[in-house]
Amino acid sequence: MSRKLVKMLTFLKSRADKTLPSSIVLGNNACDLDSVVSSIMYAYFLDATVEPTSPVLCIPKKDVTLRTEVTFMLDKLKIPIDDLIFLDSPQISDIQYKHIRLHLVDHNKYDNSYLNLESFEVASIVDHHSDENSPCTGYKKIERVGSCASLITSLFKTDQSSPNPAVSFTDKMRLFLAGPILLDSVNLDFSKGRTHQVDVEMFEFLSIPDRDKLFEELTKAKTDTSQLSVYDLLRKDCKHFSSKEGQVYIASLFGPTWEQFAAMPNLIEDTQKFVSEHDINVLIVMIRSDELFQLLLTVAHGTHLISEDCISDITDKLELVKLQDYQPDSWLVYEQLNIKASRKVVLPLFKSWLEG
Repeated sequence: MSRKLVKMLTFLKSRADKTLPSSIVLGNNACDLDSVVSSIMYAYFLDATVEPTSPVLCIPKKDVTLRTEVTFMLDKLKIPIDDLIFLDSPQISDIQYKHIRLHLVDHNKYDNSYLNLESFEVASIVDHHSDENSPCTGYKKIERVGSCASLITSLFKTDQSSPNPAVSFTDKMRLFLAGPILLDSVNLDFSKGRTHQVDVEMFEFLSIPDRDKLFEELTKAKTDTSQLSVYDLLRKDCKHFSSKEGQVYIASLFGPTWEQFAAMPNLIEDTQKFVSEHDINVLIVMIRSDELFQLLLTVAHGTHLISEDCISDITDKLELVKLQDYQPDSWLVYEQLNIKASRKVVLPLFKSWLEG
């Protein structure tokens, strides 16, 4: 039975105005629409069914404006950014010195550099990436589907099918969950290689009319990077991991072609600034524009970690075709013919190679 029946906006407002509880939902450090929606909705679900829980978005507050599809969806549902908790929110100090039950969504391995917790356990995991076999004391659902939001939706579907649902599930919540499902599955198009049957079933459960219109709105919002610099684009949607060779960052750009990106002002200066700020050894930039996938590999700090020969296996798997040489000479630029290989595929390939 539910602890309380409250609506999502009331839930978020109450969490923003109070000391954070000991149960926290944390999304991944790219903080894209899938991660944001999954974090908020899973926290709402746990808060209603288990214990007081708050979502924390894994970026500084100022960076949310870079996620144009996120701000679009928040505006559409009239969710104030001030009602959300970020890594640099004052409330974070509430949790750093007590035992925290962490619930991970849209990733499955916690990096304590984000919250600097003295004591914590990973109490549950809901994710759609490769399983990194991290310890978890409770519920663990890792399934390769198009969107993590599909897995979160399945929890609500199970609850709503019971005689006495524990959660108040409104039309706004249905729309909120539908957004990342459509965006990550490319409008449920199986031919793009990102859609699974679960995504289709969960979207059907949400019963959202005019699917194409919502997908078009989200795509337009995500690709509207006209006011962003190269530096902004690199940190807009970026994931990273540590390897024995150093820090590796993979930025995902949606909208411009490589040629358009390369023609932007301060390309090299902004890239070097981003690399220096994060002490990056290897920067991988995935660029997607309609059906065109392109990949930029840039080696930082004057090292020679990546060359054409040493990534031959990855080149084959991603079907990379080298484009012309660019300056600086440590930059390698490819067209990626395997358009079904998203960052969920590319990141593990490079991680396995660098750690091998």
